[in-house]
Order: sequence, then structure tokens, then C-alpha cells
Amino acid sequence: MKTYQNHILVVFSDVNFSPQLFGILQELHNQKISFRVLLIGDSGDLIGQQIKTQEWNLRIIPKRNKSSSILNLFTISVEIMRFRPKVLFASGQFATVIGMFAAKVLNVPSRIFIRHHSNFHHKYRMRIGILLDKITNYSSTEIIAVSTVVKKILISDEAAKPEKVKLIHNGVDLNNFRFEPPNCKAVSTQNFEKARLFHIGVVSRLTEWKGVEYTATAFVRLQKEFPNSRLHIVGAFADTYTDVRHILSTVPENAYTLEKINSNIPLFLQELDAFVHVPVGTDDEAFGIVYIEALASGIPCIFTQSGVINELDAPDSYAHIVAFRNSEEIYMNLKRLIQGENNSKIAVPESWLNQFSLDVMARSYADLLLGEGR
Repeated sequence: MKTYQNHILVVFSDVNFSPQLFGILQELHNQKISFRVLLIGDSGDLIGQQIKTQEWNLRIIPKRNKSSSILNLFTISVEIMRFRPKVLFASGQFATVIGMFAAKVLNVPSRIFIRHHSNFHHKYRMRIGILLDKITNYSSTEIIAVSTVVKKILISDEAAKPEKVKLIHNGVDLNNFRFEPPNCKAVSTQNFEKARLFHIGVVSRLTEWKGVEYTATAFVRLQKEFPNSRLHIVGAFADTYTDVRHILSTVPENAYTLEKINSNIPLFLQELDAFVHVPVGTDDEAFGIVYIEALASGIPCIFTQSGVINELDAPDSYAHIVAFRNSEEIYMNLKRLIQGENNSKIAVPESWLNQFSLDVMARSYADLLLGEGR
């Protein structure tokens, strides 16, 4: 096998832990591709610690505030001149903006980045964000869209050249999530208080477009009717954290849990009786990896149709699809699940799930970065 010398300079930011990014690096290593990683972040970030265990070529650059980010631009420019890569590959908004600009100015032949967000800047009329998106789109030679939703936004809303945009789905270690789903037996309203607990899970950043407050509202109503129901929300505390806490304040404190991070999502899902993920618009979720993880786990799911679920034919065959911003429909579906009246969904086809495996994703990235996917 040929060894590719000084081939790829990888720049990551805005990430603490990512099996997807680590999987890409592992595939590059397996194919004997020379690469150097610049991680803009903290030395304590889990992804940096993972990379160190592999003894790969890594430099950690402290992330500076916006006013002094020119220093990061200078650092990356110096790295480009020293390493002389054929490809600069970026992930994370901060790394993408300064990485694509520096690589364009310094004539790196291939400039590739992952577009993780969807319509966020457009929806909230963030002019600076929109401008930076256009600059990075222009500066790149290829843009990786993680879903058809993102691909559509890049081409239709931001006028990116269609030939630039490549679709590579995010990857999941599917074997970690496959297990026998819980046996949701019918429990009458009269007897539920004496029955086992019914666990409902959410994995989502607490921000407006994720719709967690609608799940919280539905749960408050459900919990008053079924006191043995429990809600467990995992996700970074953001702009709707206070709202969600206020909504849940009317139920007993032991009826719900809010935590910023859970290091074992497969086990978390395995212990649930129902999972809810309800972004507030068709294009609001760029991908939604929890969709894939929950479907692979085989637990009953309540979803809105956003992100990658737009790519699943007849999604209501596999999950309970509810309207956007509709706590009433979330409540009704949870109630039916508790009473055993809503368990007729079938397993998602393995052929559909397998396209999201980490191995498939990593090979697709390696092919693209080597020019074989162009």
C-alpha cells in the first residue's frame, strides 16, 4: 500500500468527544496516510486525550476569544507553511472559518470541511453567521453535508456550487446500540401506580429549536396521571434550560433528572421505555444522530420529522411521528405506550441503518480526502 506523505492537515474545534471524528482519523491511519491534527480547544478535551493515546501527530491550540482569534489564524497559517499539506480538512465552525480562509490564501490545493449546522443562521437572521458561511463555502473546494437537509440548504439557500457539495452521513457504532427492546406490557390506569417505573428519555441540547420544552410540558401532564412515570433529559444547558426547569417544577423532584452529559448513551437508551426527540422544524436538525441511535436500540420512539428522518421512507412505520411544537401529541403517544396501546411499530431495516455505520462513514471520508470520491 502506498504511503501518502504530508497529505492532510486536520483542524478541529468546538468538540470535546466525537467517535465520528476519531473514526475518520483511525481510517486515515489504517490507510497509512500522513496527517497532522490541530485541535483548537483545551488539553482536557476527551478527543485530544484519545488522539494522544494513538501517538498521532497532534498539536493543541488554546481557543481564544473572537477579538484575539487572529492569533489562531496566524498559528494555522504557520502550520500550513511548515506541513505543506495537499489537503486541509476542517470540522467545527471556528476551525472551518479560519482554516478555510488560511488554506485559500496559502493555496492549499484541496480545502474540505464538514458542515454540521443546518438553517440556524438563516432562521435567527444571524448576519455575521450567514456571511461567514458564505466565505467558508467560497473558500473551500469541497463541502461535506451530513444529511440531505444540509445539502439542500447549502445549494438552495446559500448558492454553493452543487458539484462542491458531497453527502456523507454521520456514523454510529451500531453494535453498541443493538439490544432487545423493553417489553412494554399494557398497564391499566388504575394499576399503574403500583407497577414498575416507566422511563422516558431525551438526549438533546436545551435550546429553542430542539423542542425539549414541549416534551417537558407533555410529561408534566402525563406524570400527574401516571405518577410512576419518570423523565430523564441529557444535554447541554442552553437558552431553554430555565424554561424547562420552570415547566418541570410542578412535578415531584424525583420524577425527573436533568444532566449535562452522560458518558454511556447506549446504556442510557437500554434502560428506557420510550425515547423522545422533537426538533421544531423540518430543516432545524442538521442530522440528529440520536435518531439513529434510538432506532438502532429498538426502543419505542416519538419523533418529529426533521434531519436524517427526512431520508427514511414511511418513518411512521418505525416511530411515532408527531407534529412540530405539539405537546398534546407527545402526551397522547406516551400515554398509549404506557397503556400498551401504541406498540405496533416495526424495526427499521438493517439495510437502512447500516449506511450510518462508523466504518462506512470513515471509508467515505478517506476516499474523499484522497481524491477518490471526487
